[in-house]
Amino acid sequence: MRKTIAPWARRIGILALVIALCLSLSGCVNQYAEQVAEQMAQQEAEDAEPRATLGPMTAEMFTDRQAVYQYYNQVKVGDTLQTLTERFGEPTVETTENGETYLWVMDDGYGVACVFFETGKLRAKIVYYDDPRQFAQLSNANGIGNMTQLNRNYTFEMACGLLGGRAMELMQLPQDISADPEVKRVFLWVDQKGNMVQILFSGDERLESVTYTMAEEE
Repeated sequence: MRKTIAPWARRIGILALVIALCLSLSGCVNQYAEQVAEQMAQQEAEDAEPRATLGPMTAEMFTDRQAVYQYYNQVKVGDTLQTLTERFGEPTVETTENGETYLWVMDDGYGVACVFFETGKLRAKIVYYDDPRQFAQLSNANGIGNMTQLNRNYTFEMACGLLGGRAMELMQLPQDISADPEVKRVFLWVDQKGNMVQILFSGDERLESVTYTMAEEE
């Protein structure tokens, strides 16, 4: 039996925001995320402003990368709600006035969330987490202070060199229902203090947008 969880969009609103920015979804975004997304859609990557600071983290830190991605990596372009239900069982569904997000959280506490096109094909897959700072030990970014240098001339490889540590993939976003669509990706860099940068890359690994959140000052 899978765990009973609080509504997913409220627990990990950052993901809902990223979906709004990257997909321009009409669904699966709560009202707060829609409002923030509207403001941030006007923000250029070259002069990105920080998100509000976050409070103390209560979620358990991730230490096993393979475990975190074990279900996420099983979801492929072309998957549908039916194929994933056959694979993982019945999902938890987060329904708003705008649409639905499907979440599979397994008995081991790891999982994946998905959004689908009207045709039923995968529109987005998102690795499951409660707080993006859970990735701090796995990412261990040591160049977050360099984030002001990021601009749309950057590639994924260049961003990795600038921010240091390890980029953690949060999301894949097929752009259409073709057999070989462009797939955009969102990556996270987070340091041990909880400072973090999220970047959306195009299918050819060019930077498209940047958001970042600073840790509370001690």
